[in-house]
Amino acid sequence: MSLAMSIRGRGPVGSAARTAMVLSRFGPTASAMARRLDRYAAIASDFGIQPTWPTTACVLARHPDLVRRLAERGAEIAVHGLVHGDHKALDRDAQREAIGRAVDIFERDGISPAGFRGPYLRYNAATLEVLRALGLRYHSSQAVAFPLHDSDPDPGRVQSYELALDLYSARDANRVSVIPRLQDGLVDIPVAVPDDEILVERLRFDEGARISQWLHMLDVTYDRGALFPLQLHPERIDELGEALRATLAEARRRRPSVFIARLDEIASWWLRRSAFVLDVGRLGDRRYRVRLRADPDATLLVRGLDVARTPWYGNDQVCHQPDFEVESQRAPVVGLSRRSPPAVRGFLAEEGFPVEISDDREAYGAYVDVDCDRWSEVDVLQAIDGGPGPLARIWRWPEGARSALAVTGDIDALTLRDFVTRSWETRGYRMGGGIDHEPTLA
Repeated sequence: MSLAMSIRGRGPVGSAARTAMVLSRFGPTASAMARRLDRYAAIASDFGIQPTWPTTACVLARHPDLVRRLAERGAEIAVHGLVHGDHKALDRDAQREAIGRAVDIFERDGISPAGFRGPYLRYNAATLEVLRALGLRYHSSQAVAFPLHDSDPDPGRVQSYELALDLYSARDANRVSVIPRLQDGLVDIPVAVPDDEILVERLRFDEGARISQWLHMLDVTYDRGALFPLQLHPERIDELGEALRATLAEARRRRPSVFIARLDEIASWWLRRSAFVLDVGRLGDRRYRVRLRADPDATLLVRGLDVARTPWYGNDQVCHQPDFEVESQRAPVVGLSRRSPPAVRGFLAEEGFPVEISDDREAYGAYVDVDCDRWSEVDVLQAIDGGPGPLARIWRWPEGARSALAVTGDIDALTLRDFVTRSWETRGYRMGGGIDHEPTLA
């Protein structure tokens, strides 16, 4: 982390303490970090899981054999920038040069990247334009903050946490739906916080509290059918290995299941899912034809419909018939008021709901009426969940999974030299401008 970014995100005292702690994790060679990566991979492998490890191109260029071995074992290696710099501070031309060079280094070393995560979880509109132009499928740089499970954390530590949330421009998981989003062909996959850095160095939770926090986030995402994109940097696996193990063990126990996948696999699923179509047609005399055009692993949920179905979660059932007719007093779709902002309809479509614009609240199995531009996605979904039914919907995840989880962690450095060099490499990242020096790639 550059000195300026460290002070901004932690304050002077926190920055100095963090630097001393991090320096202790790295050695003159990559052997200490290789051991941590092996432990990390072994824990994930115990549960049949492969992680996504975003890696800066300069680290890949200095340690190509080690990083290639990680990829050969099944981990996804995503792009984490050319160097560990703040992409939000760069214009489009500078990002096209930097990220383009990073992709070239990846491909030169035999790794074809599918996605990108911005260092410090920071990006701007130009970042997304460049990623699309380079043909990457996803970015995973938007932080989403989940509630703390500890109801009475230390106020000084919470202040440090809030500095991080400000640095990340984090969104509130109590207001937004924590799912991927398709934006002009690029899948936006969020990142869950508190992550390892926050738990260990800002909130300073003990092991029991760390485990409780991640299990709480798993509970929240499972209850809401959302995505838990867990972030654990490999250098902290010794502090959070047991929290990772407890979280993955609990996720594997859940029924309905949790869809656990690498970020590139989640992006591929979301791109496929975006082409699925659920059509609800009116046949007259309160009869409707429901047709799903989708891949076989799609999940069709129904509520309050007299069709062949199996119990699933709450009031919802899984329907295995892609084409059927039903009779109902209300249309099995979401009615949306005419005054609701257009963005609400786009959100409902990505959530898999068939929608009709109407002011007749009683004609629909669920109804949404948003009367202002500042609206909460969570509130909209709760309104639908509280509707009388019936309803049909394309669910978020494949094969009847209730929620999803990804194990991720950025490889920012493998040696002491890598870590110390980071400030030097990013010294030329100018706000609103470009890069005025060559990074060290050897």
